[in-house]
Parts: sequence; C-alpha cells; structure tokens
Amino acid sequence: MAVRSLLILGDGQFAVEALDIAEAAGGVAPIGFVNSIVRPDAGSMLEGLPIFWVDDIPFGPNDCDVVCAIVTTMRRAFIESMRGRGYRFSSLIHPLASVSKRARIHDGCILNAGAVVGSNADLGEHTIVNRGALMGHDCLTGICCTIGPGANIAGGVEIGDRAFIGQGAVIRERLKIGAGAVVAAGAVVLRDVEPNVMVAGIPARTIKSGVNGY
Repeated sequence: MAVRSLLILGDGQFAVEALDIAEAAGGVAPIGFVNSIVRPDAGSMLEGLPIFWVDDIPFGPNDCDVVCAIVTTMRRAFIESMRGRGYRFSSLIHPLASVSKRARIHDGCILNAGAVVGSNADLGEHTIVNRGALMGHDCLTGICCTIGPGANIAGGVEIGDRAFIGQGAVIRERLKIGAGAVVAAGAVVLRDVEPNVMVAGIPARTIKSGVNGY
C-alpha cells in the first residue's frame, strides 16, 4: 500500500489528536502542521514535526494530502484557501472507530477512536466525529460539522452545515438540526433545532440566537 504524505491544518490540541489518528491508522506519513492565523517562529515544532506558515508551505499540491484539524469558525475559510491552492483533502479514520460498510464518508472527515457510524449514514466533507460519539443509521451531516465526544445521535437525524453537537448530547431520531446551530454539552434534543441558534438543557431549549456554529 502506498504511503501518502499528510499535512495537518492547525497546530492546536485537536491537531495533535489528528496526528494520533494518522499514526494509528497507517497509510499516511504526517509531515507537518500549518498555521494560517499567527505566523510561527522560524523552526517551530510540534510533536517533532515542523509548523509551517500557510504562505510558506514547502510542499506543493502534488506532494501531499491535507486534513483540517481545527474546530473553530475559521475552519471553512482555511479549507477553502487550501482548496484554492490545489491541495487534496484526505479523511482520517481511527482503527478503533466502527464504520458501517454502507456508510459514506466524504473527503476531509476525521473519526476518532470509539466513534460509531451506522448503516447508510452520510457524513459530509470535513465532518469531525469525536471519541465515543454514536451516529445512528441514515444520519446525514452537511459540511464542517462537529460531533462532540460521547454524543448519541439516533437514526435518521439530519445535521446542517457547520453545526456543532456538544459532548454527551443526545438527539432523538429523525430530527433536523439547522445549519450553524450549536447543541450544548449534555443537552437532550427532542424537537427540531432552527439554524443559527444554541440549545441547551433537558429537554433542550433555545438559549441564544445568531450563533454561527463552528
């Protein structure tokens, strides 16, 4: 099996998680991290790998794949910038994740250890499914969604672009979570969530409007 070189976009804590997943999964050779917000000092390193400023990457689009490991509102812009430069996005799936052979995992997704993705689920580009999160059968996510550790999402749930599902949240079957919505940690969602709102509590209720997901 050919080994692909891999650049990890971001240099924070989740970027190190992505490095762990890449090393566990095999088939890729991480070659560095990329920062697009603060220019790193010359010679900056993280976990033994160099940190490159986005305009000074020494590898071209034909030399490596990339994966985006930042969980902020900057993620979409960073992805579009790298795509515009011609880079290809890879997905990372930890070997301890359980993914149905009937699920569809699109480019740029990151699935951590213990993640479960059920049959006919469809994860949009750059979706992150954290440790121990459960995605039921026929779930659908848009692009740049984040599913927090231990979240439990029942079958047939639709999650819009950039939505953020917090740690340990529970979402009932066949609901719709709007684009840019935020479901707080530990919330129990029993009805649809409108776009660009934050919900919290048991049962979950809207506590803030005008949010923009992650």
